[in-house]
Amino acid sequence: MTPTTDDLSQHGTYNTNKVTRAKIDALMQAMANLECTLGIDSTDEEREQVKQEQLIYLSKIKELDPLKYDILKKVI
Repeated sequence: MTPTTDDLSQHGTYNTNKVTRAKIDALMQAMANLECTLGIDSTDEEREQVKQEQLIYLSKIKELDPLKYDILKKVI
């Protein structure tokens, strides 16, 4: 389902709202920091834990900008 203009104005968008962009950038940075904790010696449980935490951050991004969420969800 494609968001309508009303949806975008309600949520703001990553490309047009500086506050939304800053919030999403901070969430993406937190996701990247989690990824950096993993290494070749990480267990499956550790990888799954990071994945679950990243999904929490993604849900927060979805609340801010559904379009950005759709883009990020494809790569995670």
